[in-house]
Amino acid sequence: MQNGICMYIPAKINTKLNRILFIFGLYCWLSFFCINVNAQNYDFSIQIPLSKTVVSTFDPNKVIDSLQNLGFLAASYYLNDYTEADSVKVYSFQKGERFTWGSINYYIDGARVGTNATKSLLNQYADKKVLEKQIDDYLTSEAHNRGYPFADAILQIDSINNYKVYASVNISLKNQIVYDSLILKSDKRIINKDYLQHYLHMPLGALFNTAYYQSITEKIKRLKFLKLVEPPLLQFSNSKSQITLNLKSVPENQLEAFLGLIPTGEKTNLTGQVDVSFLNLFKRAVIWQLNWQKYSANSQFLNTYLSQKSAFKSPLGIEAQFSLLQEDSTFLQNSYYTGLLYSLNEPLTLGLGYKGVSNVLIRELDSTEIKTLNEPFRSSQINSIKFSAGWRQAITYPVLQNDYYIRSDLDIGVKKIKNHSNLSAKWKDIPERSENFNLLLELGAQQKLMKRFLIEQRFQLAIVGNKFLARNDLLRLGGLQNLRGFDRNFFYTSNYGLLNFNYRYFLDNNSSFFLLTDIAKLQKSIGTVYAFGAGLDVKSKNGWFRLIYAVGSNVNQKINFSTAKVHFGYIALF
Repeated sequence: MQNGICMYIPAKINTKLNRILFIFGLYCWLSFFCINVNAQNYDFSIQIPLSKTVVSTFDPNKVIDSLQNLGFLAASYYLNDYTEADSVKVYSFQKGERFTWGSINYYIDGARVGTNATKSLLNQYADKKVLEKQIDDYLTSEAHNRGYPFADAILQIDSINNYKVYASVNISLKNQIVYDSLILKSDKRIINKDYLQHYLHMPLGALFNTAYYQSITEKIKRLKFLKLVEPPLLQFSNSKSQITLNLKSVPENQLEAFLGLIPTGEKTNLTGQVDVSFLNLFKRAVIWQLNWQKYSANSQFLNTYLSQKSAFKSPLGIEAQFSLLQEDSTFLQNSYYTGLLYSLNEPLTLGLGYKGVSNVLIRELDSTEIKTLNEPFRSSQINSIKFSAGWRQAITYPVLQNDYYIRSDLDIGVKKIKNHSNLSAKWKDIPERSENFNLLLELGAQQKLMKRFLIEQRFQLAIVGNKFLARNDLLRLGGLQNLRGFDRNFFYTSNYGLLNFNYRYFLDNNSSFFLLTDIAKLQKSIGTVYAFGAGLDVKSKNGWFRLIYAVGSNVNQKINFSTAKVHFGYIALF
């Protein structure tokens, strides 16, 4: 939708031919070195060769327009005398005084309105380009985004006095438009229409907003299970808007299952992992994820997550999470979170909520274990306020395209030791309450290097801050999700920096072979560890077969291929 801005001062430079701009810039530069003797009273001159091509292209009025756009409203030019024997034409230009803005008044349908929009321009050079940009921004925010998509503006020069320009901007609102019907075209019912209207900020009867309409395509892209077949169709009738969306469903729900082979002495243990993700429950873009993993005989992990953007017909979203970790027969950890989401702009989402973590020892440790353990185990309760921010989302399966994302989480709270009076003497010399925080920062990117090559990169930084950490308070690292080549939760650390690289070669548009490298810097007592390996993703009709072989080691240790990890799995889309 174009903004109508009419001017009583010269119009913009005609840019239909890029050649005009090139020639104009070239000869403006040369003019400072080629001043004509007969034009001593002029600021600069431009010499134009007597070539049919150049003469027919160069227009001195364009130079005048450009000078007037910069505030030289009295700019003029003079064509020096020449004969057919001469090789050039010489145009001499005089800029004159540079004018400034005196006052700029805004009127909406004839009524004067107060605005701070032009205060920054007063007494500044009368640059028409800058003013046009300011008028366009004001028109968009005060009219186009407030129910008047057909509003236009006219800039009028009222007077010029003592090299100051006094102007007025007259805005005509025209018809007020409200949202009426949203028509969804698709082969089947994909999403609830009422929910989609509120998600797009287009509820029935609300004032039409040009910015929201222009953001439809980008917002639909954020709903990964939907795809626009063609651009949105907008029609107006009787001061109401009708928007038609031609939609197609995209299979983005995922079922991911992996089997792992982990050598343990002379035996090989079988482990498993199942990840399920639904992106459009109840046809209202409700996301539900379930992750379960068994990574040793007596250790397992369970996590479930639920969220929805624009919940309950509001701009706020909701999310909730629960996870359970059983580490051998030593301790059980429950983590739960509930909070609100808000999209500050479409790719950026902010979150705020409450997070609780409960650590419980499954059994009482005997005196021998207490003496020999380097780190204590303690039952505790942590209550925190969680802040989160995310810019876009990570791609969950191999795609040959450039992409990036950022996410961060910060938990700030208090930890309370349970049964503090009953702790063993070795572990008791700590306060019952202490301040606690957790920080996680993750940056991911992938870039196409050549037609079939792609490099995937992920950086993670995590810190748990507390002066009195127990082993079951520490961060855990290792496994298929972060540090491949090691068992899940193999490392316990108070902080780490992690780099994951996949060097991927696509056999076709969907199947790929990749090499992998993982490097992690853990707390000082552990040092640096790394892993490397290879993998294969093969696309089938409804998903991917994945095979990963990885081996890991500390920097100061030799690689032991007998400890390598083999993972075989399938990612199904439905």
